[in-house]
Amino acid sequence: MRLLLSAERFEKGAIAENLATHRRAMEQARAAGCALAVFPEMSLTGSVGPATHAERLLALDGPEVDALRALTAELGVAALFGVAESDPYITQVLATQGRIAGVQRKRHLGEGEEAYRVSDSDTTFTLDGTRFAVAICAESHVDRAFAHAPAVAARLVCFTAAPGLHGRRNTEEEWRAGWDWWRSAGLADVRRHARAHALWIAIATQAGATADEDFPGLAALVNPAGTVVAQTPDWNAAALVVDVPVVD
Repeated sequence: MRLLLSAERFEKGAIAENLATHRRAMEQARAAGCALAVFPEMSLTGSVGPATHAERLLALDGPEVDALRALTAELGVAALFGVAESDPYITQVLATQGRIAGVQRKRHLGEGEEAYRVSDSDTTFTLDGTRFAVAICAESHVDRAFAHAPAVAARLVCFTAAPGLHGRRNTEEEWRAGWDWWRSAGLADVRRHARAHALWIAIATQAGATADEDFPGLAALVNPAGTVVAQTPDWNAAALVVDVPVVD
């Protein structure tokens, strides 16, 4: 299964700009023969929260999600994208052929996400005959999302994230430090889960400076031995095309 993993910038509350970023990535995915474009946590809305900007949260049946759903029909590429949902949940949505095919809401919240609700549902996604599961950012700290995959005979997990960096990044050294931290935190967690559960894990992380927060940026593929077999070279916004040898 060929995937495009997005490690790109998604501005907070900038729906039109973020939709354009999704379109460009999906066009790149189509050109590369990808079945699925994987976007970071809260990619459509940007990393927003109900405590500070409730007006920026989106309903899954609203026009913004409809616009992205429609892109999957227009471009012929499925999208796994992130939404700060109005319920409010932090949600990852699979859209394909113009329809929503599955939703995973975050089951384990991170620091500063206390205003969101916690889901207690595990979703199994299927695309082109391949089953996979989804883990979202702080869920790397616990086993549940990754243990769910082998329990349903899925060998792939898509790990989507938007880990805000403490403090703004103004120099290359500061950006490198943030990127190095994420590789020692989220990526290290993923490698451990991959080994523990014999999983392929595909990572898509928000990148760059937004209005009031910076993100470390990383797209990577980890194999069942916990080895990073492909990754973006640094913290700059980029997309990574990978082949995952998983067919059910």
